[in-house]
Formats: sequence, C-alpha cells, structure tokens
Amino acid sequence: MSLNTTIIMKNHQHVVKYMVIRGVSMNINFIHTSDIHLGKKFDIKNFSLKEREKRRQEIWDTFDEIIRLARIEKMKYLFIAGDLTESEYLNFKSLKNIALKFKSIPDTRIIIACGSNDPYNINSMYEYIDWPQNVYIIKSTDSVEKLNFQDDNICISAMSWDSHEFNKKTQAIYDISIDESKINVLLLYCDVNSESTMLPVNIDIIKNKFDYCALGGRHNYESPTNNSAYSGSPEPLSFKEIGEHGIIMGQLEKKNTIYKFQAMSKRKFVTRHINMEIDHSFNKILDLIKFSGDTFSNIKDYVRINLTGTVNTDVSMDEVENEAKQFFYYIEFEEDYVYKNSEDKLYDHNEFNIIESYKLQFENHQDKLEQQAFKLGLEVLRKEKVVK
Repeated sequence: MSLNTTIIMKNHQHVVKYMVIRGVSMNINFIHTSDIHLGKKFDIKNFSLKEREKRRQEIWDTFDEIIRLARIEKMKYLFIAGDLTESEYLNFKSLKNIALKFKSIPDTRIIIACGSNDPYNINSMYEYIDWPQNVYIIKSTDSVEKLNFQDDNICISAMSWDSHEFNKKTQAIYDISIDESKINVLLLYCDVNSESTMLPVNIDIIKNKFDYCALGGRHNYESPTNNSAYSGSPEPLSFKEIGEHGIIMGQLEKKNTIYKFQAMSKRKFVTRHINMEIDHSFNKILDLIKFSGDTFSNIKDYVRINLTGTVNTDVSMDEVENEAKQFFYYIEFEEDYVYKNSEDKLYDHNEFNIIESYKLQFENHQDKLEQQAFKLGLEVLRKEKVVK
C-alpha cells in the first residue's frame, strides 16, 4: 500500500496520527498500558497510612484518565499487558467497578493479558465478574491464544500467567505461527532478559513475526526494538521507578506501526544527591536541600535526598531534615555521610563538656553503623539540652 498523506490531529493536548491510504482512513488506533496495579498495597516504610491510601486513589484516578482518553480519542483497542490489578488485595466490589469503567467505552476492544500479580488460575476473581462484551481476558496460560478481528484484519497473540512466582513457558512464544496477510500483535507480560525466570523472551527471535509487540512486566517505558515496547506503569510505584510514566498511544499498520509514549503520571519518584563538606553550616545544608530541584517538583513529587560527605558535629542534621520538610510535598533522606569534629577546634578545661567528650569517642570511626549510633546519641544529648 502506498501512503498518500498523513493528517495530524490534536485533541485535549494529545497528538494522534491518522494515516490516509489511497483515500481510505485506516483508523486502527490503540492504547497500550500495563502494570497499573489497582489495589496496590504500598510497602514504602516512610509512607503514612494516609499517604498510602491517597496514592492508591491516584492510581485509580489515572486509570480513569486512560478510560477517558480511549473514549475521547475513539480508540479501537486497549491493550493491557499484565498486572492490571494486585489480585491479593483487590476486592469483588473494585473488580465490578473496573468492569463498569470498561463498559463505558463499548466501541473500544479491551484485551487483557494476566501477569504475575494478577495471574489467571482457578482462584482468579476475574472468572467471577460479568465482563462487558468488549472485554477479552486471555485465559490461556500454557499455550498462546489468538484473537482474530476480521473487520480490522488483526490477529492478537497472547498468553497469561497462572502463578505469582515464575514463568518459564518461553517455547510457547517461539512456536507462534502467524498469518502474514494480517496485522499481527503480540500481547505479553515477559522479560526480554534471557537470564530471567519471569518468562524470558529473546525479542530478536520473534520481532519479525509481529507488527507490534505490546509488552508488560517492567515499570519504566522501554522500547527494545522499533516494533516492541514496554509501556511501563502509568503511575510510578517506588523510588526504583524514575523518570516519566504514562502510556503508549499508536496506530496499527502492516509493517509500519507508529507509536509514541505519552506521559500522564500525577507524581514522580525523584532521588537527588547532595554532598556536604565539614565547613557547611546549618543554613548552607538546608539551602542545598531546599534548592536541589525546581519548586514545582518539590511541591508535587516524592523526593528522596541522598546525603553524603562530611558533617560538622556542631550541626544537628535532625533539625535540618525537620526544617526542610516544610518546603516539600514529601521528602525522605538516605544518610550516607559521616560526622567529624572541626579540625581547628581547640578546647580548654572550662568549655569541654559532655557533648564534646562524646564527640571525641567517635572521632576516628568511619563505620556506617557506628556513625548512625553516633548520630542517634548526639541528637539525644542535644534534646536533653546539655550545653556548655
């Protein structure tokens, strides 16, 4: 087929490309998402119960936004490549709510492959939901299931997980046969790392079979080949998941699928590094933390500050950290610094007190555990208001 022209249309700040081929609009557009983890139980130790609940709701809100986009952009397909939910923590009422949201976009075909966190087996709650007619849940876990949509000349090959633990059924993926006359899509929760136990797949072996490989199982966007991609989780779930998060929006076409990552997360997890020096004062360290990023990020994102270097024992880092919290939506600290006495500080008998004596006991100790013990003891003494 020859390409006559390309029309770029903008709607609600999202760009979608429509290919016009020989005067006929080939509008086979799609959203690809995965690893949404509805119902997630957050285990970030510094998250309060209130923050965990708020973050769970934000994931639901972003899921609502995906549904809204599918409706507004008139998406023909919504591919969900595993871990739609955290099945251990999601109740029946929440699943019925998901089904209602899918029912609100009846013109979008929703194809769901199950991953390690929502495996399809005898205990799967997915089996007890009356899903709307536009929803197709992949129930095959030992072999590849094929969904043929004749009106779009599309064949979707997919396989679900049946366990939380591991999946080694790679050969079933390699054995997929395809009809070259169709637009072929692979929907799979897998790992392109051949050393993995999480359904390892060598994408180079199978990439030429498919016009698009919609992958799940990784929480950051990644495109291993020009026709395969991990959409990543729409909302990041921990400090391991840096950068932008969102979905993939694209246009299916034989040998020429076009897709683009679309950022949409409400917050990011951001890690910053600050190196301190022994001559840094309380205010200097506080300023380094306050101005470590832009103001918009500080009042919106989850920020972790990794503190390294050397701190003068005269500076209370507990007070610095407590003071810094007022400038951030959320902030936590990794403490990889060491305390030291100022080298030019001299003591006479009158000014030497219990705090200075305590400091000298740890003067040459660099072990991290000893430094943590020292910091704890020093702050206790300060709170007791032992002064010169």
